[in-house]
Amino acid sequence: MLYLCTLLLYSINLCLNGGSSSPVILAVQQGEQIIPVDTLAPDHTGCVRFEGEKALEPGQYMFVQNNRRLFNFLISDTNRTDISFTATINDSRTREIHVTGSEENNAYIRFYQFLQDKYAMIEKMTDMAEVVRMEETIREYTQFLAERYEGSMLSIIARNIFTPPHSADWDLLHYFDYIDFEDPRFLNTAILPLRLNEFFSRMTVPVPDSLIRYVDRFFERPMHPKVMNYCARYLFTYFFTGEIMGMESVAVHLAEKYFLTGIVEYPDEETRREMENFVLFNKQCLLGMKAPELSLPDRTGEKISVLDIAAPYTLVVFFEDGCPVCSDELLKLRRFIEEYKGPEIRVYAVYAQDKEDVFLRYADFFPTGWITVWDPCFESDFHKKYNVRGTPRFFLLDRQKRIIGRDLGTETLKTLIDQRNKTGLPKRPAAPQLSLQTENGASFSLYDVDAFHTILYFYDPACAVCGLVTKQLYDLYISSGNKDIEVYAVYTGSDYNAWRVWLAEGGYTEWVNVWDAGGSGDVFRLYNVQDPPLIILLDRDKGILTERLSVEELSYIIKTLMPDEPLF
Repeated sequence: MLYLCTLLLYSINLCLNGGSSSPVILAVQQGEQIIPVDTLAPDHTGCVRFEGEKALEPGQYMFVQNNRRLFNFLISDTNRTDISFTATINDSRTREIHVTGSEENNAYIRFYQFLQDKYAMIEKMTDMAEVVRMEETIREYTQFLAERYEGSMLSIIARNIFTPPHSADWDLLHYFDYIDFEDPRFLNTAILPLRLNEFFSRMTVPVPDSLIRYVDRFFERPMHPKVMNYCARYLFTYFFTGEIMGMESVAVHLAEKYFLTGIVEYPDEETRREMENFVLFNKQCLLGMKAPELSLPDRTGEKISVLDIAAPYTLVVFFEDGCPVCSDELLKLRRFIEEYKGPEIRVYAVYAQDKEDVFLRYADFFPTGWITVWDPCFESDFHKKYNVRGTPRFFLLDRQKRIIGRDLGTETLKTLIDQRNKTGLPKRPAAPQLSLQTENGASFSLYDVDAFHTILYFYDPACAVCGLVTKQLYDLYISSGNKDIEVYAVYTGSDYNAWRVWLAEGGYTEWVNVWDAGGSGDVFRLYNVQDPPLIILLDRDKGILTERLSVEELSYIIKTLMPDEPLF
């Protein structure tokens, strides 16, 4: 008789004290998703044993029962795995976990309990100094574990509890220094989506040009092909579905540079087609671009070009018949235009179908002054030029016919125009004069700045966040080269030599750098600079438009509301 022995490459036993008889799922964390590996029902003793002849991929695993995660555990390599867990369930919570066969998971369970205990203590603390000391204790322990278990999943998890500390030469991309992008084990954790989201939503300025530079620099680092594929897909989806206007530009860049060139693989053929269509229908009508030409006939047959319309604002509207959303938005838009009292808005309304009687009916319905046109033979390619894959579609153009708003509804249109108009209002409260010295010893006053807008920026590199804010603000300034904007950056400290070194290391050479060399105290006497950084936006006459801005708020104003050339 011939006996065949099966070699098991993993055997994971779980016994639950006080748990239910519901099936237990063995699952792995893959980015934002939890992927089931196997499902078993506990026996009469509350135990299950997961076994397999194929090694499990290294990563962060978990047990799930009744849609509730019981606890996590780690597998660091593809060697044979033989681990036993005993857990006590009380009030639907996992209270105690004992591990046999894995010192790494024993340390991981202790580490998890340590974090729970310490952060529970922090929540009760009222003294900030105590909080800082406790966080330092946590940081020291995570560093100890990362070094003690170097090369393991525990080291990966521990090292990424915190992000790298800032330094004098801080580059934003140092934020990813604790991630080894050549290690595919990171794909089986939640680290990558967490850090990618945080970096591009909180660390960077939400300006397409700046974000594209950071995306390209991010992908310059060595990466495992699977990790690169994941990061590229995640970022494409992040920018494609983003709520901030203009982020489509970054998604188009990612698609064209990384996917359509074959640097990054498509997950499937359907995704490839969708991405090609996304680029095809978006690349001509991104925020900040000159609007594509449309020269379409009105009801008399006369062709009218959207680029020939002379007005501070041109609203290009694409609509259809039998579209309830179109009808609702057109009624709202008509009321808004009739009640609007600001700089002229000309409406270029494009009927996106070919029914002449319907087109004429809409032309009669729209107010006098609206330009109603159509393309009955669909010869203008307006669908691709303006991404008209659905209606209604609103595009707002400035006097120079640059796209300053897209994917708008009437309410967002009203908000955008209102905020944009406010940036041109005169007679604001004047900013107090400051006469300070540059880093080279020359006298340069605030009112010497000749620009349509001046950003008055107070900072001290010794403050906790000034370094990061300065870096973000400088990136925003450089990326806004087509705007008539200057920055008057005021160092509020007194260490001239340290300041000069800091400026040189950061490369902050394109804006005006000044400080109070004579110690007059004007900076603090005239401006309430108690807690730098402080950002104030001024108009051409140095009137204060708004103050105490965040970089994100300033970015929105500059990139969305400010014209390339003044409207007034």
